[in-house]
Amino acid sequence: MQATQVRIPRRSGSRWLAAVVALVAAAATLTSAAAGAAAAADDVTITGHGWGHGRGMGQYGALGYALQGASYADIVRHYYGGTTLAADAGNPEITVELSALTGKDTILTGPGLWVNGESTGTGAVLVRADGAGGLNVYTAASCAGPAWTLWRTLGSGLTVGSSADTTQQSQQTRVCEATGSRGYRGVFRVVLAGGVQYTWNQVAVEDYLRGVVPREMPSSWSTQGSGKGIEALKAQAVAARAYALSGSKSSSGAITCDTTACQVYGGSATWSADGTQVTSLEAASTDSAVAATRSQVMRTAGGAIARTEFSSSTGGYTAGGVFPAVVDDGDAIGGNVNHNWTTTLSRASVTSALGVGALASIQVTGRNGLGADGGRVTQVTVTNTAGTVTTFTGNAFRSRLGLKSDWFSVTVTAPVDYCSGSGGAGYWMAASDGGVFAFCGAGYYGSAGGLRLASPVVAMASTASGRGYWLVASDGGVFSYGDAAFFGSTGAIKLNKPIVDILPTASGNGYWLIATDGGVFAFGDAAFRGSTGAIRLNKPIVTSQRTPSGNGYWLIASDGGVFAFGDAGFFGSTGAIRLNQPIVAAVAPAVGGYGLVASDGGYFAFPPAQFYGSTGAIKLNKPIVTASLTRSGAGYWMFASDGGVFAFGDAPFLGSLGALKLNAPIVDAAAPSR
Repeated sequence: MQATQVRIPRRSGSRWLAAVVALVAAAATLTSAAAGAAAAADDVTITGHGWGHGRGMGQYGALGYALQGASYADIVRHYYGGTTLAADAGNPEITVELSALTGKDTILTGPGLWVNGESTGTGAVLVRADGAGGLNVYTAASCAGPAWTLWRTLGSGLTVGSSADTTQQSQQTRVCEATGSRGYRGVFRVVLAGGVQYTWNQVAVEDYLRGVVPREMPSSWSTQGSGKGIEALKAQAVAARAYALSGSKSSSGAITCDTTACQVYGGSATWSADGTQVTSLEAASTDSAVAATRSQVMRTAGGAIARTEFSSSTGGYTAGGVFPAVVDDGDAIGGNVNHNWTTTLSRASVTSALGVGALASIQVTGRNGLGADGGRVTQVTVTNTAGTVTTFTGNAFRSRLGLKSDWFSVTVTAPVDYCSGSGGAGYWMAASDGGVFAFCGAGYYGSAGGLRLASPVVAMASTASGRGYWLVASDGGVFSYGDAAFFGSTGAIKLNKPIVDILPTASGNGYWLIATDGGVFAFGDAAFRGSTGAIRLNKPIVTSQRTPSGNGYWLIASDGGVFAFGDAGFFGSTGAIRLNQPIVAAVAPAVGGYGLVASDGGYFAFPPAQFYGSTGAIKLNKPIVTASLTRSGAGYWMFASDGGVFAFGDAPFLGSLGALKLNAPIVDAAAPSR
């Protein structure tokens, strides 16, 4: 009898996304960070979720669901969406490449040995390529020989088996190994392909599964939950059967192999060198799971057997691909140490593994958006101290560093080398998808890069302490990170014009949101000083700046028109000048005055603000979109939409994204205020 079925709940994308938003999970950007209590000064700490590729069924998740009362049918349907459970696969023979014998002699032992149906009358045979496209078969009394006699020379594709009752482990033909032998059900095929000798085990799929399921999932799981765990083993049997029968032939010609490159298969049992059976590689519980699901596979809508991949632990969300990505709540089962994990590596070992030169920064610049922290990593950007940028896929980064999965976040505890002498200076850049890139003294506190935004991010601003920042979207939605507090937004208001800027108060306990028509929305301790909302502007407002006292502000239009409110003085404008390119940013030093920045990097200084340089005469790859002052006010950075950075005055160059292919353009930047 089958256990009462319990349907596994499926979360809708919107509900799951809401949970992600609530957790402020985002695509992480890594730079220099304060050393953790347990981390050495030269460590790279990586935290992650899951073990394996995460596609299809998660084995710990299967157990978790089984213990909640789900049947194996529920489990496989949950993980393999778009397929149907069918009991029509029969019991065909398959061929399994025995990888340890690839390119080597094949030595077999057992009772009643025959080759191509002809008895050898000996206890062991050795098969070796003759170098002319054939196979030499030698015979001896045992694995150890001691003397091997040439028995036959045959063509490629010979078969070795036994006339004994190989349903009994003691009668099975065994592969001779260095310290003993290993028994297999079925027969053996030895073939030459591309000049390489291969050995296959040719075996009925149901017998094959008896050696696979206990290698892929602990047979002891059957006893968990007062026997509920057997449903996980049954799910594993279905997945393993379908995976094998859907296999595409390898270079050897075999349907599958016996390692993690396919699925692990150990045969039936092992023996010591003296012929004593040491270990049975099959188990009663997994044999039962195989028998209970006999001939059952997952089939696609077109009727083909599905390629039912599986891995140890999904971390809580499958990776998607052939099968739809699904939430995997079962993965959080107690005892799954891979649900969440942490590893710490030395900077030197990371540098060596990545082969990028002296490490300056690592940035996770792409995620799939599914699950905590923004989901699995799709792209990592590594910058060395010479400023050379190298990108890796998440899986390549995982492979280079030997990580458990491609779902991870990274923290470097050592100071970034190219920040030496910067006096703690740094800056952030924000992309329109909410991705945040932090450099040097600017700490990373989170981003909206992994969230599905209702409207694009258009601006960012630093808190007064420099230990946090806000992002604002064009609908006035506000995202707070670090010590940046949320004071309100216009996200639920129908605006006349979109928001274009966020302007913090001097205390950092409030902010103004600025719309393109010059409408001003005050939150927290931000006092309303006036707006151009009722004025018909020649050009839209594109940026704003606050006075040092915080009792006034300027709104700046794309033609360089300047509108002063509160204690903000008017020092001039470019409103009457025909510009080569529109104004996109402004800076306002504490000494007074302001500088206006055009999209070609032209800089217009209105004293007391000083001119320190511009890119007006440089042919830019991408336009300038924003600018930020240094802490002293005696210099500034300009930032292009591709993340290019141009430093003037006392502004040090601390890195850029100019060589990186961004998911979305840079729209704003900020620097810690102190």
